Amino acid sequence: MKKFTLFMLAAVLILGTAACLQTQGIEENDRQKNNLQSQGASDDGSAVQYDYSSIIVNLSEYGGDIAVHDIAVQGEQVYALIEVREWGEEPEDNTQKQECTSHYYVFSCMADGGRKSISKELYLQDNNDGYVNELHLTDDGCVTALCYSYTEDTVSLQFRNAFGEDQWEKQIVAGGYLFVKKDGFVVLTRKGEGREIHFYNAKGELTESMEADGEIFNNIQNYYFTQDNRFLVIATDNEGMAYAQWYDPNTGQAKKRALPDNFSQYRILQATNTVLLLCDSAGVYLLDLDQSVPMQMLSYVDAYLDITGFQVARQIDETCFVGVFNDTGVPKLGIFRRIEVPKGEQKQIVVLGTIGEPDEGLRRLVMDFNQENSRYRITIKQYITYDEERSALSQLNTDILSGNMPDILLLDSEMPLQSYISKGLLADVGKLIEEDEELDSGQFLENVLGAFRVNGTLYYVAPAFCVDTLVAKQSKAGNRKGWNQEEFFTVMAELPEEMKMMSETSRYTFLQDYMRVCGREYVDTDWGICNFQSEVFVEVLKFAATLPEYAERFSPEENSYDSRYIEDKVLLQPVTIRHIPDLAQQIYGCIGEDIAYVGYPSESREGSCIRICGMSFALADKSDKRDGAWEFVRIFLTEDFQRDELYGVNGSSLPIRQNIFNERAQKAATLEGYCFINDEFMLIPPMTPEQIDRAVDFIKGLHNMAFEDEVIMNIIYEEAESFFRGQKTAEDVADLIQNRVQLYLDEGR
Repeated sequence: MKKFTLFMLAAVLILGTAACLQTQGIEENDRQKNNLQSQGASDDGSAVQYDYSSIIVNLSEYGGDIAVHDIAVQGEQVYALIEVREWGEEPEDNTQKQECTSHYYVFSCMADGGRKSISKELYLQDNNDGYVNELHLTDDGCVTALCYSYTEDTVSLQFRNAFGEDQWEKQIVAGGYLFVKKDGFVVLTRKGEGREIHFYNAKGELTESMEADGEIFNNIQNYYFTQDNRFLVIATDNEGMAYAQWYDPNTGQAKKRALPDNFSQYRILQATNTVLLLCDSAGVYLLDLDQSVPMQMLSYVDAYLDITGFQVARQIDETCFVGVFNDTGVPKLGIFRRIEVPKGEQKQIVVLGTIGEPDEGLRRLVMDFNQENSRYRITIKQYITYDEERSALSQLNTDILSGNMPDILLLDSEMPLQSYISKGLLADVGKLIEEDEELDSGQFLENVLGAFRVNGTLYYVAPAFCVDTLVAKQSKAGNRKGWNQEEFFTVMAELPEEMKMMSETSRYTFLQDYMRVCGREYVDTDWGICNFQSEVFVEVLKFAATLPEYAERFSPEENSYDSRYIEDKVLLQPVTIRHIPDLAQQIYGCIGEDIAYVGYPSESREGSCIRICGMSFALADKSDKRDGAWEFVRIFLTEDFQRDELYGVNGSSLPIRQNIFNERAQKAATLEGYCFINDEFMLIPPMTPEQIDRAVDFIKGLHNMAFEDEVIMNIIYEEAESFFRGQKTAEDVADLIQNRVQLYLDEGR
């Protein structure tokens, strides 16, 4: 354990592994130079970079349905306890249980992946007689477990030497939680409101029993029996705050220490007297219990691991550890060793900052880039909210103010982008495109780039977009491509009594969608002014009040339309266009005839908007790694990415490159589909050339960028509530919104 602590405290490492080749069940690292960086320093004061070699063992070869319960390490020897579950035939009805039997193996190998072996089959309990709980490995790879009997109401402590003949089974006082110590075993069991601790020697013989303070073990997340014969308990108090507490059962003394506010996001992998090894969906962390914030010691992305966490992990020596993880449903054991990278082979580190967790598509792209690029390596810095005072955004802004702005920002709706732009923090992406030998702004949809520009400058790398609008039957709306508020309400007044203007839209959803499309008519972020006291906005509030508090649901099935549009019960349907061929379902299925893209009522009559769809990026203008940052983000604008990878990374969205956009649009002429109307199956024919051209012309004619500001939307929601409840007039609410939004805009300048 001393080695573990020394290794973890030696440096905060950003680790990496290379791509793996599979040989006889072991995937061995074929690259040794992935340029990983720590906060350590070499003799001349320069940063030390580290590589992490890896040996990956595919454990699925030992059974189809397996679970790994524990890992043990003794010197250079690694052990893993594997359960293999075999299922019987599925029962004919749900009143019967599917039969399952289990047996166990102990896998063994050396730290270099050599001398791989598997033990004989181990059987601990007949499933018909009872069940097994609390499976553990001793340091030398022996199996110990608590086995419970259904019929005799007894508990036995069982021991198996998987690679030898030594085995025994002893009936014990009571079941509970089993801990392995160097010279025996400890069982913690419940006794009324309290606890009892039973100590057993290496042969399973009871040597001592004592009562324990039951309150120590309330609201526990994890607990461990440490080598100094104390319990280390991880628990939460009545206010949900996490803490660590050491409890000495011999003296009754307890020592408590608070843990970080966001501790619940972590999984504990290993604990010593003073150190916790943790993981979450981004990486592995070290928490010295005398400190308040975990330090990241491994990022899965930097380590070329496409995973979201280790199940268990143990340290081998000062530079090596072993862990079990799940790789796309396949359980694997990895042995990772730290290697210092020679100075001549080190890469420049480019930091990509994100609020929260990046999706798996971005992680894979970063890993691919890091393996292929010889000069730069991207490392992901996640900003996570700890509490109100240490929100993800406040941490990012603190880094920016202190001169540590990430080289790349994965854009998020929380970020005050207008403020970043006005302060000169973001690079001119349009200029970088023009200077790029393979890219040219003429390759992209100009109206979309125009919508993305701020005061004529392009600050975003946005590979894809979508369009928000309202559609209606052409027979009702004609070829109308927009309308102002007066025309909107005139049409509404002339509707037949049985026909609604909109349905399946709540008042809050309408306000959100309306502001997304028309918000720029009320808020000028360039000048920092707003105009919510207008008669137009007051009428919008009054219309929203006519909508239900919660959206109507006509169909019990999410994937089924009903006939309300076809039967002229409702005029307008909200639509987000992410894929032109999908419009066939609106035309033939939902609406029942050719559609008009009328949009929301807007004084400019452009009541539809272009919205960034999926990932988008900005670059730090003052970054000394801007060339490396651009090498990464430009990938999203290349023809190969837009044609072959955009859908897989960005989901369904419209590509920004003109030729790819046109190619995908024309697929609507050949794609057939289906939908359900009133739960009845309906075939959907391909779109006609005229329908495709109308959709393309509509999209290419848009210039309105979506307005997305969560703070302003929350202000509108909060104040509109008093109007919807009949407590204030719409005019009074508009005044309050005006004052609060203007104050917010003033503070941001």
